[in-house]
Amino acid sequence: MHAKHENLTEQLNQFAGMTMHINMIYNMQFLQEHDLSFTHLNSLLLIHRAGCTNIHCLAEHLGVTKAAVSQMVDRLVEAGLISREEDPIDRRSKLICLSKDGESLVQKAFLTRRKWVPELASSLTEVQEQQACQIFEIMNEKLRQIQEGLNPEISRNQL
Repeated sequence: MHAKHENLTEQLNQFAGMTMHINMIYNMQFLQEHDLSFTHLNSLLLIHRAGCTNIHCLAEHLGVTKAAVSQMVDRLVEAGLISREEDPIDRRSKLICLSKDGESLVQKAFLTRRKWVPELASSLTEVQEQQACQIFEIMNEKLRQIQEGLNPEISRNQL
C-alpha cells in the first residue's frame, strides 16, 4: 500500500475508533440515566425507524425469541415508552409503536450521541473549520455510497 494511503487509513481508523468510543461512553451514560439496556434502546430505535413493527420483526432484528421480545415489550409498555395497537391489516396481530414519551426518549438519545460534536467544532480555527467542511462533505458522500452498497434496505431506513 502506498505510504499516503497507509497514513490516511491510519488516521481514518483512529478517527472512527475515537468517535465510536466517545459515542459509546455517552450512550452508556444515557442508558444508565434512563434505566435502559442496550437491547431496549436498540428496539426503540428500530421502532422509531419503522414507524411501528411487530413482535416477529423485532425478534428477528434482535436475534432473540418472540418470548424474550414479548417480555421486553411488556416492560417498555409499563414504562410508557411504547404501545401495542391492533394491526389494521391483520387484527390478530399487534403493532408495537413508540408512545409520545418513547419518541421523546429516542430524540434525547440522538442528541446525547452527538453531544461531543459542538465541542469539537468550536475547538477548530476558522481555516480548520473550512477545511473540515470541505473534506467531510466528500467523506460523507463516499460513506453514503459504501452504506448503500452494504444493504440498500437498511441504508434507506438509517437516514
